[in-house]
Amino acid sequence: MRRLTADLHIHTCLSPCGDLSMDPRRVVEMALGAGLDLIAVCDHNSTGNCAAVMQAAEGCALCVLPGCELCTAEEIHVVALFETLTAARDFQGYIDAHLAGSNTPEVFGYQIEADADGQFTAECTDFLIGALDQGVNEVVAAVRHTGGLVICAHIDRPSFSVISQLGFMPPDLAPDAVEVTLPGIHGDFPLSHAAGFPVITASDAHFPEDVGRWTTLFDMDAPVFAELAMALRGEGGRGVAGYGENIASGSSWRTA
Repeated sequence: MRRLTADLHIHTCLSPCGDLSMDPRRVVEMALGAGLDLIAVCDHNSTGNCAAVMQAAEGCALCVLPGCELCTAEEIHVVALFETLTAARDFQGYIDAHLAGSNTPEVFGYQIEADADGQFTAECTDFLIGALDQGVNEVVAAVRHTGGLVICAHIDRPSFSVISQLGFMPPDLAPDAVEVTLPGIHGDFPLSHAAGFPVITASDAHFPEDVGRWTTLFDMDAPVFAELAMALRGEGGRGVAGYGENIASGSSWRTA
């Protein structure tokens, strides 16, 4: 069993709110510099840059999971993680069927697809910052149908979270985990909302310097999807072991 460091919520230049410097190669370089073992690419309503980040990490001591950050009809953000690029691409068909509108880059930001060398290859014109026409239960069901993991994103934030939008965690939602800002940083947030679910933290990085700023420590055999799924279920001695904050002034770690 190994103790591994993961940042499971990272945006690239494909997200309209992501900095254009967050190209696939730069993301990998920053993740390696932060000492990460496992990252997940989670652009808004798109898996378009997952392949390039995975290719940029080939041969490196870093595992990259394909994923996305979905916005439901209630404007709840949900992180979806997939085991394979094929599964992520299959899920993209669901996104495309339920996302309407076109982007206005001057207003919402540019949405850039790039290759593994960091070269821009295309501009996505879909309205990625928008919401799907599917409710949270429908979105979660679709992720599970594709074999993905579901994480309720940043539930301690005052917007775009299941708590901010609904005021409670629906009893039938059953995510694989909930994400909070570094546990304890929001002292007034009632973690009772997360009761019964594994709690993770992640950077939600939109800028290079934020990659790996907040991380989750996992006890598992390898930085791969199957092991992560077991860790979130607490199976076979695997599990969430702690949380990390890595900032310019140094690093600090907290046990789970």
